[in-house]
Amino acid sequence: MTEIRVHQFEKDFPFATGNDNHIVGQRVKTGQVLKITHIAGGFNELATTEYVELGFYNGHAYIPLKKAAPAVIGDLIHWDGEIWLREQQYVYAYLADVANGEVMRLRAQGKYE
Repeated sequence: MTEIRVHQFEKDFPFATGNDNHIVGQRVKTGQVLKITHIAGGFNELATTEYVELGFYNGHAYIPLKKAAPAVIGDLIHWDGEIWLREQQYVYAYLADVANGEVMRLRAQGKYE
């Protein structure tokens, strides 16, 4: 019987003015395949007029899966589905309008196959 290895990723990172607005997850290691089923992203004061883009990097480009604004200030944006990440690929959140010092958040769930 094959052991199921769950992937539970959480990253909080304070934004500094002039930095990239992307917050990224761990790269998939060589020889592994990671099935992602949930991604969430946002920042502390995320307004209902600001958006978050969730997706993955496929080794060549950022591939968006969802772009949305929260219904309530400060809520994370969530994506549910299935994507398979391979070597050196990773999930990301792109946070528009994040301000200096705000804490960017990225969450991902899945399992290694």
